[in-house]
Amino acid sequence: MNPILTAGGLNTFYGRSHILFDMGLEVRQGETVCLVGRNGAGKTTTFRSLMNLSPPKSGRVRFMGRDCAGLPPYKMARLGLGFVPEDRRILGPFSVRENLEMGVISGRTGRWNLESVLDCFPTLRRMLDRMGASLSGGEQQMLTIGRALMGNPEVLILDEPTEGLSPVIVGELKELVLRLKREGTTILLSEQNIRFALAVSDSVAVMDKGRAVYTGPVESFRNDAEIQSRYLAV
Repeated sequence: MNPILTAGGLNTFYGRSHILFDMGLEVRQGETVCLVGRNGAGKTTTFRSLMNLSPPKSGRVRFMGRDCAGLPPYKMARLGLGFVPEDRRILGPFSVRENLEMGVISGRTGRWNLESVLDCFPTLRRMLDRMGASLSGGEQQMLTIGRALMGNPEVLILDEPTEGLSPVIVGELKELVLRLKREGTTILLSEQNIRFALAVSDSVAVMDKGRAVYTGPVESFRNDAEIQSRYLAV
């Protein structure tokens, strides 16, 4: 099966600081791919480069068979790339309902709408009129994922989804990701929690100093103690 999303030779800078060095990855339809690595390895910058939030100076991104060079982030979203950032970006002065409705992307249709998202997140159904700023961290994470699903993405990008969440909420989030997988959602995520990453992913890309130093199936990674020790200190 041909990849739905590919990146190759990405070199991304923040000012004069060179962050990504010829970074590449592939994601196939229905697959869950996880980027792992220490803090500062370049995982978030990779996602920002895919969305053209931090446009790479060289390299290419192809999504849905299209060369995405120079496309602004809103056009990447219209193509079907749904991004859940690490800091969630909940709109605090707006209600849960309003936050969700802001995720709708004109022209994109599919199985996700307000009712199907609320079926997936029953906790949010009980707090539709609450302001985003009043939600707990776990509730905000549910809201930001739900908001991304409202755009009916072809690929859902989750940047460090478990960060700062309690073990109970992490468990609920794992079940959610596994449910999305069963339903055919294509997912690209980054994660520091290796146990979570291995539980939900099909393949793993290990990043170190802005490069992908290892890619392979989850089972191969699980059994490679040397790679885990060298790059993840586990």
